[in-house]
Amino acid sequence: MRPGGTLIVGTTLLSLAAMSLLSACGSANSGATEAEAKRERVVPVIAQNPYREDAVRVLSANGDVAADRQVTVFSAVAGRIVERNVNLASSVRDSQIIITVDHSALDLAVEQVRAGLAAAEQNAANLGSELQRVQRLYAERGTSQQQLDAVRTQKIAADKVVEQTRASLDQTIVRRNEADIRAPFNGVIGKIFVEVGDMVGPGVPVAIVVVPAPLIAKVQIPERDLGAVYPNQSVTLTVAAYGDSAFRGTVRRISPVIDPMTRMAEVEALLPNTDRKLKPGMFATVSIEVDRRKGALMVPSDAVLQETRLNAESIGGAERVYYMFVKNGDKAVRRNVTLGYTTGYKVEIRSGITATDSIIVRGHNLLQDGQAVTVPSSQPAS
Repeated sequence: MRPGGTLIVGTTLLSLAAMSLLSACGSANSGATEAEAKRERVVPVIAQNPYREDAVRVLSANGDVAADRQVTVFSAVAGRIVERNVNLASSVRDSQIIITVDHSALDLAVEQVRAGLAAAEQNAANLGSELQRVQRLYAERGTSQQQLDAVRTQKIAADKVVEQTRASLDQTIVRRNEADIRAPFNGVIGKIFVEVGDMVGPGVPVAIVVVPAPLIAKVQIPERDLGAVYPNQSVTLTVAAYGDSAFRGTVRRISPVIDPMTRMAEVEALLPNTDRKLKPGMFATVSIEVDRRKGALMVPSDAVLQETRLNAESIGGAERVYYMFVKNGDKAVRRNVTLGYTTGYKVEIRSGITATDSIIVRGHNLLQDGQAVTVPSSQPAS
């Protein structure tokens, strides 16, 4: 191959390389120019100073509200409902008759057993008199030992019949009284399952009696947080029916065992419920305050941004970095921050900003470090 040809090829390659380098430089300069232009674009923002407030660590868990005392009342006898003395939400007293099952057959059985008892007692009394007579004759040698033993045996058997009949009468009366279904304690009728005319049998539920106050709430707390929970600790509870209205109570019991599947333990809170707004069966969110830092530096939680960075030393190979923008003159300056406790829509800042910094709370999603910003003269109150 001729040297001239080789020189031409080399020159061509050098020319292409030079053109590529110029193109790359042009693209880099274009990207830098675009980023620079973006930073120079003035972004309207809203800024405010952080404020001092107590930072609170709260454990929150969902659970159900339940009655501290609630009993399902069952029928103990078979028959037809002939009377219902209560309605839903009726207040009842201990041992008050709430429902009556037809007891006409049971009344008849009581009278029959009572008549049998009277006859057995009369027979035992007659044999008692006869035994006394035979004993006198025996003392006077007017009768034999065999005759005396026979009468004595008859008297013992008659007394046994009286005893058995009396026990049978007691059982029959109890059976009769079970036809009057009674409230187990002072409370309120929470539910009624039967109407007059319905047939019931042993074991059939007829009503629920509940004590409406106090109530309890049961929640599951993770094992890692159990050390911060203790009896008589204050709790607050919210339910959907009353929005953000909070009900107060105290921790009453902590389960001594942890579920090996969920690694959680049950915690039971006692709720006074003096106004009776809470109802058993409500779904609730229970919050337990486990720590409080006085006068912490707080900011709105939505003013904090986050990004994920690769970090070989972190679990999963990534770490979250939290940051905010601070207004410094007419520029937005990025500050990495360390977060503390989150309380509602506020978050504690442990480091990264000071109380005198003007933090950007609106418009910060559009910012870059060094971005030009402006605050409208009519900035709304934060």
